[in-house]
Amino acid sequence: MRLFQSKTTPFFLHKNAAPQREGVFDVILSPQFYWVKKVSLPVKREGEARKLAESVFEGSLPAGDYSYEVRKADDGEFILVAYDKGVIAEALKEHFIENAEVKNIYFAQFACRELEGCCSIDDISSLVNLDGLLMQIPRNCSDPKVTIAQFLQTHKIDAVPVKLSSLDAEVIDRKTFAYLVAVVVLFLISLAVEYAEYKSASKEVQMQKEALISKYDLPPTTMQLESIKKRLFKIYNTQKKIRDALMALSKVTLGKGEYYKVIDMGDKTATLEIVLSDPKRETLVKSQIAKKFRILQSELSDKTLQIKVAV
Repeated sequence: MRLFQSKTTPFFLHKNAAPQREGVFDVILSPQFYWVKKVSLPVKREGEARKLAESVFEGSLPAGDYSYEVRKADDGEFILVAYDKGVIAEALKEHFIENAEVKNIYFAQFACRELEGCCSIDDISSLVNLDGLLMQIPRNCSDPKVTIAQFLQTHKIDAVPVKLSSLDAEVIDRKTFAYLVAVVVLFLISLAVEYAEYKSASKEVQMQKEALISKYDLPPTTMQLESIKKRLFKIYNTQKKIRDALMALSKVTLGKGEYYKVIDMGDKTATLEIVLSDPKRETLVKSQIAKKFRILQSELSDKTLQIKVAV
């Protein structure tokens, strides 16, 4: 045991990582060792959200003995992490052998939360940030390439360590122990007062979930529901883009006897045919449209102005 060694080396632990035989490490756990979700909940504090975490993950986890960690995101939603302590402990035994020691353990979701782009883990996998959730994907980053080791060298770990055991083999003196007991007693009293509220919130979430599934004949698993949600949001965004474009076109002032003959909306472009009262009005009409859209090309044939714009 290194009694006076304080310097540690950050190490990103994933399932294909090479075993370490010497040194003291701060371990950052790959998303391969936990499950993460970002959700809105009818509570305000992390402690309250943690009591609802099990119901949020219900039906979406493989068999195991799970614990849950919760952090509140900047937008007011909660980031929930589900992990099996036994699985993580076995991984640590396999990868840190002989004289290698582990000082602290962190989830990559919180320790690497400042990661914005793509970070290469090895030749076949990368760590990416997808809307605030860090995921390990089975492909490498495109240039410019940043490795996970380079990222950890330039970013200080600012996160709460994961506790795999109740006391983590720490020695606590009697005075500190008595203080901790008093804090625990006060916490339990506070918990008892709020227990009814927590239980009611959990029951309400479950009832709302079951009611929505029954009303709209939805699939029961979270993964299937997320798939439906993404598909509907894609449809909504497409329709919103078309609606916004039509609203902008309606604000273009046309002269007497002028009208849109064709409005053909595509995913990224729109084709317009406008019948003008006088060909000399081409410049004026185009200048109005240019304030709303980027004009890709235009052509005037007789009194019909054809314009292609980006939407």
